[in-house]
Amino acid sequence: MKIEVSTKTLDRQPGDVLTLPVAEGGRLPSWAGRWPSAARKLVEPLLKSKDFTGKLNELAAFPAPGGLPVSWVYLVGVGKERELTPDRLRQVIAVAARRAQAQRRKALVFPVVGVSAREIPAETAGQVLAEGAVLGTYRFTLYKTLKPEEQKRLEKVTLAVGRGISSAAVATGAKNGTLIADAVGFSRDLINLPANHKYPEDIAARVQKNARKNTGASKISCRIIKKAELTRLGLNAILAVGQGSVHPPVLVALEYKGPGAGSKPPLVFVGKGITFDSGGISIKPSGNMDQMKYDMSGGAAAAGAIQAIAGLKLPVHVVGIIPFSENLPSGSAQRPGDIIRTFSGKTVEVLNTDAEGRLVLADALSFARRSKPAAMIDLATLTGACVVALGKHACALLTNHDGFARQVKEAAARTHERVWELPLWPEYSEQVKSGPADLKNIGDDGAGTIIGAVFLKEFVGNIPWVHLDIAGTAWADKDQAYLSKGGTGFGVRLLTALAADWKPLPSTVKVS
Repeated sequence: MKIEVSTKTLDRQPGDVLTLPVAEGGRLPSWAGRWPSAARKLVEPLLKSKDFTGKLNELAAFPAPGGLPVSWVYLVGVGKERELTPDRLRQVIAVAARRAQAQRRKALVFPVVGVSAREIPAETAGQVLAEGAVLGTYRFTLYKTLKPEEQKRLEKVTLAVGRGISSAAVATGAKNGTLIADAVGFSRDLINLPANHKYPEDIAARVQKNARKNTGASKISCRIIKKAELTRLGLNAILAVGQGSVHPPVLVALEYKGPGAGSKPPLVFVGKGITFDSGGISIKPSGNMDQMKYDMSGGAAAAGAIQAIAGLKLPVHVVGIIPFSENLPSGSAQRPGDIIRTFSGKTVEVLNTDAEGRLVLADALSFARRSKPAAMIDLATLTGACVVALGKHACALLTNHDGFARQVKEAAARTHERVWELPLWPEYSEQVKSGPADLKNIGDDGAGTIIGAVFLKEFVGNIPWVHLDIAGTAWADKDQAYLSKGGTGFGVRLLTALAADWKPLPSTVKVS
């Protein structure tokens, strides 16, 4: 999709659709005085009749009246005007763009006016509007046979900049937003691929190809560690999870060094990459098991974020570690009661083979420590307990470092990829102690999300670390604003924002 920025007035903007924002209560927002008179005549009677209320994301479509160089006018609700936020702008344009694409329109115009009054900087507005337009029109159709008319997509969005707003700043934001949204789209594509088209070595090759295609091999290095080397290195937990499948596990190591990053210690992203999770011998119920292709969403987010960070040329050093493995039952699969010696040297008693994500992450986190990170953040669809606790509106955050967690929370607030902190009190650590081994991979009673993080904490050492359990946020059950049914790409925008405003941390690990 092409995102353009124009300073023409709305009555001179050519296109198929002109989108007009309306505030809640069915009234024209403060910038409505700049609307074309033909549009005002169309809208005012509708608002007086209260057939359109301006509720957030409400949309009404009308043939355009004479005098406008468009075919259609969309009214889209922005909610209460005083509550306009960057994320609401992202949602509103996504709703309009999705409708335009569904109606096979090619070009949409959206006004960037009234933004300064809402205290949203012009560059931020450009970024979120571009993100919303691109993400709202995302479709995964790789395996669908489409009729010619079904293949049509929205080709262009014009951001019409009003007086007093910097068009250059909007254009900069739009360029950045497009780069970030494209990276989210890549992440969504990986998640939405069926499991028989993303075996560990296959998906690793896709990540490597994408790194080279989008930014050049000199900017993002990508190393794929295969079974023989995993065995030689002693990454036994990753190997144990994958031993039930005929498709061997791999570990992908990505690295990007931005301008001026030099020899600075890296910020490390670790992403869970279970390409399909049957539960292994501790097999899952059959209902919705097809969705377990999304169990590599953390790995997809890490790969997508590094694509975005490199595309933005951020002056940071970032490493991505993604263990890809397939968890299946077979005669060679690991069994409940098995004991693994992990890469760290610690031993783990496997009491439930469906608690496999923490096993591959244990090795991945330990392996990541070899790069002497400034900090590590892992993302994982780790526990169903997280969905019970937080639903699909936020992911769980657990940490060993208040300062690092604060930066992650700030990035989450800016991107609306929301997080909610849970405790890691010392008492929980007792629940992962094993009799015959150092640790066991499930706890004794309750607090499932916390126990998963407590287990991972054993492999982090003194490095500042944040764990994000994205089990609820990585998958959408239906289309909603800029989220499409299926993989959401949650975490790409958050990690990119974290890297964009990254500040070095004190080396001392501290949690209040």
